[in-house]
Amino acid sequence: MSDYLAAHELADLIGCKPNQRAVMIRWLKENQWRFVVDRNGVPKVARAFYEKQLGIVADTKVTKYDDGPNRDAFKKESR
Repeated sequence: MSDYLAAHELADLIGCKPNQRAVMIRWLKENQWRFVVDRNGVPKVARAFYEKQLGIVADTKVTKYDDGPNRDAFKKESR
């Protein structure tokens, strides 16, 4: 499986034919989807972005700062 949607998959999403590149690009711009155009003029959408946009996969990237600041680090110790 490719990292990018195939032309027929993108056309199915948009509701056009796979060879209607201008229609695909217009729809992607109007709906603010990230894409690149290959040297043949075919728009390419990353499969990961597609899945995220449609809610198929949740963004599960966790960083050490997601929980917020550690307020216990600022508490004074009782003596």
